[in-house]
Amino acid sequence: MHAYKLKYHKNSVLLIAMVGIPVFFISLMLYCLFSLPTSLSELSILILVSLSIVSMALILLWITKTQIFVRSKVMINEKGISFKLKSTSFFYRRTDFFCGWEHITSVTEMFDNHNGGYFYQIAFNNPDFVANFSPLKNHEKEADRFFSELQYYQDSFDIAHQFPLSRKLNPSGNFS
Repeated sequence: MHAYKLKYHKNSVLLIAMVGIPVFFISLMLYCLFSLPTSLSELSILILVSLSIVSMALILLWITKTQIFVRSKVMINEKGISFKLKSTSFFYRRTDFFCGWEHITSVTEMFDNHNGGYFYQIAFNNPDFVANFSPLKNHEKEADRFFSELQYYQDSFDIAHQFPLSRKLNPSGNFS
């Protein structure tokens, strides 16, 4: 059994953070703006709004880099797959996880348009969630070895192969 160092994240957590944090900051900014005295100059209001936007962007960047995409140690063997988060995050309650192959419904290699590389999506059915694993910076070869071993177990245990989103079947039965 080999341990792979990868980044871990869940799409649902990413979506909640990317929508929830800006909504929270905008609501807070609007509340502060409507609470300000009307005698405040336009320049002061503009500075307050600008500082709010910059702080929201910085906090969102920090949360994305340190709390959503976290380092993990992933191990695969004939019993199943396990991962352990290397750092704590207030977005992920579970820091240790093991799942047997019988509870894995699909394994997908997906292209990441933002980073220009691939990440690996594994869908579990007990508990029901989807985990994404991507290579750490300068560790792409280790991620390739991880996916090769993952494909071996996928074929061995007859886990459903899913196509990347760009290659799904359309209603006429052809790839889109």
